[in-house]
Amino acid sequence: MTRTRISPAHLLLGSLLTLGAAQAAPPMLNVATGSPTGTYSAMFKNVGQLCTQSAYLRERGTSGSLENIDLLLNNEVSLAFVQSDVLKARQQIDKDPRVEGIRALLPLHHEEIHLFARPAVVKKNILGKTTVTGVQNFADLKGKKVGAWGGSIITARVVGAMTEVPYQIQTFKDQASAFAALQAGQVDAVLAVVGQPAAWVKNLSGVQLLAVPSTPKLNTIYTPAKLFYPNLGAQSVPTIAVQSVLATRDFKTPDKKKLLLDYQKCAMQKLVNLQEDEGMHPKWQDVTFKTWPWPQYK
Repeated sequence: MTRTRISPAHLLLGSLLTLGAAQAAPPMLNVATGSPTGTYSAMFKNVGQLCTQSAYLRERGTSGSLENIDLLLNNEVSLAFVQSDVLKARQQIDKDPRVEGIRALLPLHHEEIHLFARPAVVKKNILGKTTVTGVQNFADLKGKKVGAWGGSIITARVVGAMTEVPYQIQTFKDQASAFAALQAGQVDAVLAVVGQPAAWVKNLSGVQLLAVPSTPKLNTIYTPAKLFYPNLGAQSVPTIAVQSVLATRDFKTPDKKKLLLDYQKCAMQKLVNLQEDEGMHPKWQDVTFKTWPWPQYK
């Protein structure tokens, strides 16, 4: 039996090739999105179809912005889709110093506030007097219970305080549990922040969408918007919206910084494709990459 001798030069060459391959591989970064059927998840996948470096970004499903910002601040993910009002609340209300290290990798779409309630019941007594039970408009929420989950919990608090309509916020783990409580009469309304058209909203029935007022005070954070959901009889329901961002931390490591900046550059260069290619989420048409509600990652 003949043995092949391996020279020291070959060993050195093999080691260098292995080392070079290891150095060439970018780090794998986790990205907190949201539910599998949500806007965040869809937009993350859309960018992945056009930008090859996204192969090194791995999606992590979550309950939404509130969980996402905690994961990012606790170094459990490197990127997170978040509502800008959640970031501002963490900075200005909670006074969390860690938020100062957050940067916006990409400024994204506006997410509309959806306010749901069961249809009000109108009755007339034998004397012809009309009585209405339930919630017909935003002002009717005074003293009522409003369900929310994820980043919508923060939005519900901010909107309630700014409009001076004192409703009680009931927190839930997800959309399904919040709507189960609504149908059971345990809450009077559900507030959800999601980019329209949301697939799960298009499948709802037995609820109505209520208008959310736009006021000068609210307009310091939110912008006026309208909701369109024919399945709920909503041809044009006034509401407000908050801009979302793909956030990261102010990383300085060269390989991680390069990966993030390459991803940022590719998404910006491919914006027209994201807006016009078939199958892309319609919310890309709301993106301009010109308005930054949070400091940019550079």
